[in-house]
Amino acid sequence: MPALLHLCLLLLFSAQGSPAPAEGGNVTVYAPLGGQAEFILYRASLCYDQNACKSMEWRKDITTRVAKFIGSDRTCTVSYKHRCKGYENGSLQLSNLSREDSGYYNVDFHNYSGRLEAKFWFLLEVQDPMSEPVVTYACHANETAELSCRAEKGTRPEYSWTIEGNPLTANFNYSQNGTGILIKPQLVLRAVICTVKNQISERSSHPLNVTCADPVSEPVVNYSCRADGTAELSCSAQNGTRPEYSWTVEGNPLGSGFNYSQNDTRIILIKPQPVLRDVICTVKNQLSERSSHPIKVTCPVPASTSGLTPMLSSTEPHTVNSTVEGKASDITTRPSKNTNTSKTADTCSNHQCSWFQRSGGAQSLLVTGLALILGFLCTMPKE
Repeated sequence: MPALLHLCLLLLFSAQGSPAPAEGGNVTVYAPLGGQAEFILYRASLCYDQNACKSMEWRKDITTRVAKFIGSDRTCTVSYKHRCKGYENGSLQLSNLSREDSGYYNVDFHNYSGRLEAKFWFLLEVQDPMSEPVVTYACHANETAELSCRAEKGTRPEYSWTIEGNPLTANFNYSQNGTGILIKPQLVLRAVICTVKNQISERSSHPLNVTCADPVSEPVVNYSCRADGTAELSCSAQNGTRPEYSWTVEGNPLGSGFNYSQNDTRIILIKPQPVLRDVICTVKNQLSERSSHPIKVTCPVPASTSGLTPMLSSTEPHTVNSTVEGKASDITTRPSKNTNTSKTADTCSNHQCSWFQRSGGAQSLLVTGLALILGFLCTMPKE
């Protein structure tokens, strides 16, 4: 195994008193497709520093030769000739990488007698850079939104989410394959961003506002009049998730004279004046706000119940005495056939009786006046 071999070599260096390399073995190198990778050796071998090593040979997957460095000669094999470069300390660079370049690379150090002095391993992983991810979502009946983030290109992507700049919270059931289930505590989630990355690149989606709610439509106001002169108003919007209602009358908010309910959007208005002008209902949610057209509310004033139709029920005649040519003259009103005066008197209310008294006095005055006029005409001297 490469790891076990490397460990044995380190133990060998320690036993011989040679300093072990600080870095160099079992290192994973990530490189983009079409880009370049470098296998860097740091103080790889004391024998090389003392020119004790004759050659360094690079291979892929043990069997495929990549390059061989002898002294100042750094030669790459034919298949790597135009994209291989060697450094003075034995490090190697490969360019124009393809997916087939991924794999294990090792370098062997040989002394002048041909003995292997050191061996180091690298793992190259050529990755596709991430493309810009796209976020989509679908709404569910239980007021949750299922979000999905996908990047068309990219090797072994890792996904993460932010909402208004904050990392994903516990309200999400999140999966690393790019799909999350969001339980929304409000109608709108603003600036939802999905970030996708791998070892060589990182890309983020455009900010997206996520909502499973409907904007409110323009509300309609209706009202009806009650017998007591109050007006019952109602306001309703055909569309809109979780609407909130408010009212203004002539530009002023709904006052304490209203019994108002947020649930059924209904109010009972006790009108202090015959007409209410510019009554407007406003409905809103987190997505939109709409107002109704101003209307004028008026209800007829209820009829008064204090005035009753007068009725004459007394059976006593009303008599007016006047003098015509020195003789007594009586004008007597005839009673009605109903002579039950005690019953009438008992059932007479204060208001009715006072009216009866005023009515009888007026009639007496009228009769007296007529008698005086007749008496005056009769006593005039005749020509």
